[in-house]
Amino acid sequence: MTPSARQRVASNTAVQLAGKGMVLAIGLVSIAVLTRYLGPSDYGKYTLALMYMQLFGVLADVGLFTTVVREISKAPERTEELVGNALALRLLLAIGVIALAAGVSLLLPYEHQVRVAILLAGAPLLIGMVTTTYVAVLQSRLRMARAVVGDVAGRLVSLILVLLVAGLDLGFYPVLGAAAGGAAVTLAVTWRMTRPLARVRAQRDRAVWRSLLLTAIPLGLALAINAIYFRADTLIISLYKPYEDVGLYTLAYRVLELALVIGSVFLNTTFPVLSQAVARDMPRALRTIQASSEVCVVLGAPLVAGGLALAPQIVDLAGGDDFAGSADPLRILLAAGALAWINGVFGYALIAAERQGAALWLNVTALAFNVGLNFLLIPPYGIEAAAFVTVGSELLILAGSYYLMRRYFQFFPIPRTLVPAVAVAAAMGGLLSLFDGAPLPVLVPLGAAFYGGAMWLVSPASRELVTGLRGS
Repeated sequence: MTPSARQRVASNTAVQLAGKGMVLAIGLVSIAVLTRYLGPSDYGKYTLALMYMQLFGVLADVGLFTTVVREISKAPERTEELVGNALALRLLLAIGVIALAAGVSLLLPYEHQVRVAILLAGAPLLIGMVTTTYVAVLQSRLRMARAVVGDVAGRLVSLILVLLVAGLDLGFYPVLGAAAGGAAVTLAVTWRMTRPLARVRAQRDRAVWRSLLLTAIPLGLALAINAIYFRADTLIISLYKPYEDVGLYTLAYRVLELALVIGSVFLNTTFPVLSQAVARDMPRALRTIQASSEVCVVLGAPLVAGGLALAPQIVDLAGGDDFAGSADPLRILLAAGALAWINGVFGYALIAAERQGAALWLNVTALAFNVGLNFLLIPPYGIEAAAFVTVGSELLILAGSYYLMRRYFQFFPIPRTLVPAVAVAAAMGGLLSLFDGAPLPVLVPLGAAFYGGAMWLVSPASRELVTGLRGS
């Protein structure tokens, strides 16, 4: 990255992290309230409905979000035209997909309560599709701090509504209404934050629609396959195991998603810069890929080691005694999350180079691997097997990414931070294990301080990353 690009990425990432820290805190409180109010079985039904609808939501996007971010990063003058047409397209697709999802649920062996919950989950999906269309403008301009404001406001309203539902004991369905209420607030705030940058309105230009779809569909297929492989485990668990097991697994998955916030913010912020570099300056693009992979390794190693040591305390905080069975799946899934960060670097690089079609075979292979093993292993071995299959899928994607990066970039980054990060993270995990009875608010800062300080001392590459992101 150039110094100016590093400064933009670093400042945008820092602001997002501050906001995402608030989102993380709100999310943890919300999970703690919902798990204790609903219990493992109803929490399983609630999260199953949301994950099921999110899976169909990928079909509604068909890769349009990432395609629009890439295109308006290259040609900012087309922002209102491209985003306006994408908005109309996504609305139509979302309505059709919600109807499809509700219809397919009738063919599955779900209780009536779950089927109704799936239909209700369509509301936050539809609202979210509109919101992320506006977010594309903010991401391309590296103004994601404005999107964070909307996200925080929506999550806060959703938490307030959840507290009201639990406090007044309104029952199962109003919990889904709380999700829709929060999504509506996020949309309102995000729309207001986007207006100074672009006056977006729905447009119907058939030529633009055709162009967007032709470009996006190969990416959309890859994303859909990727989403199925990420969600297939939960759906397969719901077919073979009680809803209580679904609740235990989805709690672990929800904690994983919250833990991945930092790396996801970094990757999303880097993508527009990477898209510009691939289009105009390939040596700079390769330096960006190298630096990004270094960052993801530095973030991923302590995620795995910390999870091994702290998973029981994290689960107890999030769900209480009834969810103790989530600890082992969480340990395994955090390893998959660290790999997903690294794979995300290569995935975005291929998208930036418009090689999403070439990556489709890798996603198809990973999907077949994931679904096949889940159907084979979940019935006899349960939710721990599903978590291990997720790790195996990420390793398969990493191997495929190596091939694709060598083919299309003649380059694959070997992170200089890998060995010191693994060694220091292992030492951190050992240190945390010595203080097993201490509360999480003590252990997490202790582990972070030890890891950060030790990496600064033993890893020159890590020091270069820090000084590079600060700019010169």
